[in-house]
Amino acid sequence: MINTNNNFVYADLDSYQTYAWKYLLQSFTLNDINKNFESYRSSCLSHSNTFNLIKNNIKNMFNVIYKEEKFYPHFKHSIISEMGGTNQPLYFFRIRKIENGVHFNSDNNNKIIPESFVFEDIQKTSDVWEKPSFLVNHYQRLSKPQESVLYTSLMPSTAILEMDINQDNSLFFLIVYKSKRKIVYNDCCNFVYYNNLSEEENMKRYIIFDFLRNEFTRILPKTYYSENQYCAAEAISKKFFISDDTEGIQYPSARGIKQYNFAFFSNSIHNCLEFVGLRCCKFINRNEIETNHKVFADGFWNETLEKFEYYSPYSDKSKQVFGDNILLDILMSK
Repeated sequence: MINTNNNFVYADLDSYQTYAWKYLLQSFTLNDINKNFESYRSSCLSHSNTFNLIKNNIKNMFNVIYKEEKFYPHFKHSIISEMGGTNQPLYFFRIRKIENGVHFNSDNNNKIIPESFVFEDIQKTSDVWEKPSFLVNHYQRLSKPQESVLYTSLMPSTAILEMDINQDNSLFFLIVYKSKRKIVYNDCCNFVYYNNLSEEENMKRYIIFDFLRNEFTRILPKTYYSENQYCAAEAISKKFFISDDTEGIQYPSARGIKQYNFAFFSNSIHNCLEFVGLRCCKFINRNEIETNHKVFADGFWNETLEKFEYYSPYSDKSKQVFGDNILLDILMSK
């Protein structure tokens, strides 16, 4: 049985898991846990390393042998979303910077005609989805080279923060998706407190959980070796947080307090999501708590003409897509 209270999830374990956890936690004092952390930092973060050394270090973290089987403190908490179907879709947001040419016409009053927009960055539907796997050359937070993951956020403001857009008048697309059905996902935002374990045992688990989550989600310093970027985060996510049968993972944003991201894995992206439309935006400014931007056009895919068509954000088309759904309307304002 699972109950949720604030950022804690309360659950029961079967007898094997209970005794395996107890054995592991008895094997690691707080000093032992700290030594594991320091060994990780030394081998994975302080020096230039090969991918194999990084992955092997993480592979060997916190392992014990219980009843002749390897056991380690994973936090693979799987959830089926309460919403997600056609009548109650979930919405997800992604930012893509506008870096290439923007072409448009103006009327006699020198006012831009939204319907005339042409963007070199996005011209076909594949441009709004995940990067093709053959173009993924480096480790990402949740994937190896040659693997694709679609990274999204649960609010537009979070997506803007994640892309670290901070230059005035920068142009970007806000890409909007909605779920086709309920989603099976992992969650590392909430800590699972096991009722079968003692307060001290759960405290030890939380120390391990919090360290691993912070290392998985943290922003890497600019001085970190670029060729190893996110190799450690990918290895941590696969070992400690992601189940084999999951379609995505929810995790906290490292740039916004109490803001959340959601990543979809390559085998589930198009089964779970439908493209809604994109908003063409100009970054205005940012203060400590919010980002200000202006929408100057909305884009929707025309299946018949096989191209994007652009409209004024005040047009009936835009209001129908982005304004008629109460949930989406609220999210778009955040």
